[in-house]
Amino acid sequence: MTKVFISYSHSDQRYVNDIKSVRLNSNHTLGFNDNSLQEPVYNEEGHINRRPPHDSASYLVRQEISRRLQESDKLLVLLGDDTHSKLWVEWEINEYSRLKQRPDILVMKVPNSYGGAPRVVQQEVYNWDLDLVSKWVRR
Repeated sequence: MTKVFISYSHSDQRYVNDIKSVRLNSNHTLGFNDNSLQEPVYNEEGHINRRPPHDSASYLVRQEISRRLQESDKLLVLLGDDTHSKLWVEWEINEYSRLKQRPDILVMKVPNSYGGAPRVVQQEVYNWDLDLVSKWVRR
């Protein structure tokens, strides 16, 4: 089954939950293995690392995300109102593109979003459409 990593701003968690709940519905055609982080990565002191990706303290987080991106077949980027300014989303897009010869990235706005994409996005941006996600995952 296709492995998908979902990159998003945590303020858009509810839309990720929507995708995951549809994915688990046997009556829907959207099916994939979620390769995203399920739990936060903790630093040496046992705290969630909230530092930007370029910070040396983020090494363990970068390492874990990079491993998951390498194992992923596709990258789904969800755009909310503030995603354009999220350094981790930008880093994940860059890292996935660096790791893959032919990166397969789908960029989609969450419902009622007026935000833009991070500057590194080169792909077409689609409106929220779980049927489109399903077709993309299957191709």
